[in-house]
Amino acid sequence: MQEILTGVHWAEEPLSRLCHMVSNMRLLHVQPSTGEPAEVTVKCRFLLYRNRVETETDLLVGKQEDVLCRVDGQWHIRQRKVILDQNVLLAKNLTFLF
Repeated sequence: MQEILTGVHWAEEPLSRLCHMVSNMRLLHVQPSTGEPAEVTVKCRFLLYRNRVETETDLLVGKQEDVLCRVDGQWHIRQRKVILDQNVLLAKNLTFLF
């Protein structure tokens, strides 16, 4: 029997359905440079809903702080810190990005 490779990690087979909700976005710090800012620090709150197969549903709530830097006119994530509000994480895996 030949195995079919999908390019998806086995923990995400079938793929999760995700919904991200982001709120309370705040600009904490701007690193100035000549012209436009070179680096910014932003903070937000999030709610992430994930559904997999028939019965797996996860609801993750928390906050994140990102340091974004400008490279060739585009913003890139340099650093990300995620803090979940849950004391116990019941999700079977965290194979997705916040």
